[in-house]
Amino acid sequence: MIHSNVLTLIGQTPLVALNRVNPFARVRLAAKLEELNPGGSIKDRVALAMIEQAEASGALTPDKTILEATSGNTGIGLAMVCAVKGYQLTLLMPESASEERKRIMLAYGARIRLTPGHLGTDGAIEEAYRLAREEPDRYVLMDQFNNPASIAAHYRTTAQEIWDQTEGRATHVVASLGTSGTVMGLVKRLKELNPEIRVVAVEPYAGHRIQGLKNMQESYPPGIYDRRAPDMILNVEDEVAFALCRRLAKEEGIFAGMSSGAALAGALQLAEKLDQELDQEPDQEPGQGLVVVIFPDSGIRYLSTTLYAPPQEQGLRVRDLKQRKSVGLRPEKGGLRLFTPGPGLDQWDEAGAWRRIVLLDVAARFQHQKGVKAEVLVGLADLDDRAVAAARAAGKSLDDSGQDVLARIQNLAKLLGVGEQVRFVPAGR
Repeated sequence: MIHSNVLTLIGQTPLVALNRVNPFARVRLAAKLEELNPGGSIKDRVALAMIEQAEASGALTPDKTILEATSGNTGIGLAMVCAVKGYQLTLLMPESASEERKRIMLAYGARIRLTPGHLGTDGAIEEAYRLAREEPDRYVLMDQFNNPASIAAHYRTTAQEIWDQTEGRATHVVASLGTSGTVMGLVKRLKELNPEIRVVAVEPYAGHRIQGLKNMQESYPPGIYDRRAPDMILNVEDEVAFALCRRLAKEEGIFAGMSSGAALAGALQLAEKLDQELDQEPDQEPGQGLVVVIFPDSGIRYLSTTLYAPPQEQGLRVRDLKQRKSVGLRPEKGGLRLFTPGPGLDQWDEAGAWRRIVLLDVAARFQHQKGVKAEVLVGLADLDDRAVAAARAAGKSLDDSGQDVLARIQNLAKLLGVGEQVRFVPAGR
């Protein structure tokens, strides 16, 4: 069979059993591998649906430029569809998005405008709205966060495929939250087919680093999102999601992206709960629960991040002023030693110095969690002019004054919860 173009290959992605990462014998896990769409992610479905809807409504004509805010995958899907259909495309995306995504979009012929990385996807959304508002005759905004086509794409395809592929036996379906179109479409269609199916959403915690996902409390919730729709919302930690991505590659041969690791983290939380419930029913056969988890894309789009970096490049990173880039701290055999200048003895409670101390304390604790020995040395200038001035003001010898201030510093560190791995070292000693 010869397909008329690549767009006919969108959808019908396979379900694959997860074996070694699933320790729960009574629950079966199956992953839907959306990376096998022609554009490499689940967003191919949404991109095609939005453009076809805009064509059908008459809003999209050959003289218009398609406009969209994206963290990457929707942009790639739109760029692929536009390449086939011949439309112009301008994409707004945060500069923090992975380099692979940017280059793929450019390869498809899209134009990219970057927005400040610290504003995340919300910054790109605001810029897209501004352009669409100021130049309505030039742009057609896809607006995936408020476009019903985002839901319809998964209602018509993803949900129906899961039902057909499992022959209606799926008991739970797990998907991560970004635009929320996947979860909303799954709920709408699967509940029609079987009201007993449970649809579970996975949400990262505030301040997360999982590209493509949203914490709905810290960002603009999409207009298509209804928090009451999913049966359950599970929160996952970044590091758990990233570690599961690496396990998937090593144990299942699946090279998955960040949001796939997050979805799997949620699915494993759910599987553990189901396994405990089934354990209370000894007559139940193994494999009574069937959990389908959506893997939105592959790890290929994250090679410029630390997701699959060698172990020595993972973890704590600092800005190297000489190389002008972020580098990983590589501990020596004896561990990692961090240093910061401490407060002056005449202003021993100086806020700026204590911010540095607390920051390095947190960094050392993080290294301890990774199994790396780390200590923090805080240098105290006990022989400089400020130390002499403090001693003179207290009417004490330089040594006695230094001892008194050191005791105050140590008491304040204790009050702030600074760990024992932080040592205050007077320079005179």
